[in-house]
Amino acid sequence: MYSIPFRHIHLDFHTSGLIEGIGKDFSKDQFKQALRAAHVDSITLCAKCHHGWMYYPSNKFPMHPHLSFDLFGEMLSAAKELGISVEAYLSVGYDEVIALAQNQYLMRKQDQKLDSTTDFFTPGYHQFCMNTPYLGRICDQIEEVLSRYQVDGIFLDIVGVRTCYCASCMQTAQEQGIDPSDASKMESIWEHTYIHYIEQVKKTVERVQPGIEIFHNSGHINRGRLDLMHVNSHLELESLPSGGWGYDHFLLSSRFVQHFGKPYLGMTGRFQFGWGDFGGYKHPNGMRYEVSRFLANGAGCSIGDQMHPFGKLEDGLYSIIGTIYQEVEAKQPWCTDVTAVTEIGVLSTESAGNYHIDGVNASLLQGSSDIGAVRILQEGHLLFDILSASDSFTPYKVIILPDRIALSEELENRLDTYLQNGGKILATGISGIKENGKLSKRFGVYWKGQNQSIPNYIEPCSPVTSLSSDSFVMYQGSQEIEILEGDSSTILGFIQESFFNRSVEHFSSHYHTASSLDRKGPGMVQNEQTIYAVWNFFSEYALKGNLAAKYLVLESLKKLLERPIISTSYPSQVELSIMEQKGLSRYVVHILHGSKVVRGKNMEVVEDHLPVPASDIEIRVEQPIHSVYLVPTGEKILFTFVNGSVRFTVPSFTCHQMICLCYGENNNED
Repeated sequence: MYSIPFRHIHLDFHTSGLIEGIGKDFSKDQFKQALRAAHVDSITLCAKCHHGWMYYPSNKFPMHPHLSFDLFGEMLSAAKELGISVEAYLSVGYDEVIALAQNQYLMRKQDQKLDSTTDFFTPGYHQFCMNTPYLGRICDQIEEVLSRYQVDGIFLDIVGVRTCYCASCMQTAQEQGIDPSDASKMESIWEHTYIHYIEQVKKTVERVQPGIEIFHNSGHINRGRLDLMHVNSHLELESLPSGGWGYDHFLLSSRFVQHFGKPYLGMTGRFQFGWGDFGGYKHPNGMRYEVSRFLANGAGCSIGDQMHPFGKLEDGLYSIIGTIYQEVEAKQPWCTDVTAVTEIGVLSTESAGNYHIDGVNASLLQGSSDIGAVRILQEGHLLFDILSASDSFTPYKVIILPDRIALSEELENRLDTYLQNGGKILATGISGIKENGKLSKRFGVYWKGQNQSIPNYIEPCSPVTSLSSDSFVMYQGSQEIEILEGDSSTILGFIQESFFNRSVEHFSSHYHTASSLDRKGPGMVQNEQTIYAVWNFFSEYALKGNLAAKYLVLESLKKLLERPIISTSYPSQVELSIMEQKGLSRYVVHILHGSKVVRGKNMEVVEDHLPVPASDIEIRVEQPIHSVYLVPTGEKILFTFVNGSVRFTVPSFTCHQMICLCYGENNNED
């Protein structure tokens, strides 16, 4: 059984063959001292880099031309002497050593341009296609590394289902009678290519070191492909916030994988910007917040670094990491073998796929709907999982269909069964309103098409929390519905249209035209088990920060949930999660605050940790609570337990506070 590391270093070493003196400053003692100071329990070490160089004396493949000793072997030996587990890193997709000589194996776009880097005049890596003899080279490299060195796992980078029109893929299409201009038909080739790669790697590993961990990294865990997720023995959620992933990505990914029972790590980096940002340092408070966030969402912790070509780890950096990982080490007993406590399931638009309806392609904004859902629920202190279309809906009191969920007949039947069994649904936009569909009837509405006023407005039937306007703009427009005859739906809001859509001939004021204030039909309706709104509330919030959309979602969920698990006065920037350690009969509440600010051009960073004032919190639990204390100090907290709710006050803190709620006879309070 894989034991998840909580204090991992992902050590890159992608180094040009033009740089001399590789590893000249490497000292096994200094390497060990840096890892010891950083409180590291696991590390990924580079056996082969993106440039294609091996960092050990290979019999078959080129070692870095300016490396004179077995650097990988020395680093591995140092880590093992410290009792640190080791993953061997091999770059799979990139191999610049042979990119020119074997360019027929490179991935190609449909116009035959190169995939990763446009041409050979642009600096950067070139990606290889696994539907070529190049796959044999990869398997041979894996076999050689594992034959020489005993490791705990391998990390295989730059892989996944790839779009490719190289000569090999085109030949495969010809042999199978596939029209290569039909991308939907070509997908079968690309899928088979990746699965074949997975199978060949597995056979190679099992032949040499059976049972070790294998992770195939594509930089993102696709929420629509559980089959591809499960080919990994564990998951590493690569998610450097300032490196292009942003702060939403990890939360989305972790809330998707947390209910599968598969071990996973969150991966950030020490870099200010992204991978290989030499001399770019993230503020220690940023790393502390990101690592604390991993713990709060059931993940182990991984910090990415890239060693200098001369082979010396930076003492100052590893001392900083040590202050962070020392804190993780103290909290670790309350973070192992955890199960997330949730009450809402959000069906991911990435999982549900594209949905074409009346000329509207749902894929255009589908990612933003997922992001909007995560932001709204997190800011509303609601506990949730992100779901794939094949997940069970039974554990959840409410299922959210955000904006643009494609409904296959099977999915619609499963959601209908969920409602029959007492579940509740919040749906927005085009989700669930197929003409004459089962869910549309459950919502009590008939879909008429897209409203032609863009933007248009919502007129809520009751005031919206914290906002005073009588009607609120919805920038993406909406659908148009009618209430089914004889239906007992309660209308929660009406559509208002603008005087006219903005155009060259028709425009008013600076941005868009005001509402005519006339009601143009129902826009938000409630039944006993459902609430449906014609607007894309979730992408409205993700793309425009539309507060009305956020508050309308939160008020709808309060109607459906009646009594959420958490009730608190914390502001929206404070993040909350609850993990249960069933074997130890305790809940662990995580409360987080990262003061995100924009630095540079649209780059969110965390620099300062502002004190979070003492606040009251109430949590509904199934078991009577007999002890509440702060983690890891063990300081007891006064509490009350009444009618299934535990109430207590969390003292002021910075960044991350954990509170343990103990129940049952088997509880260990240490």
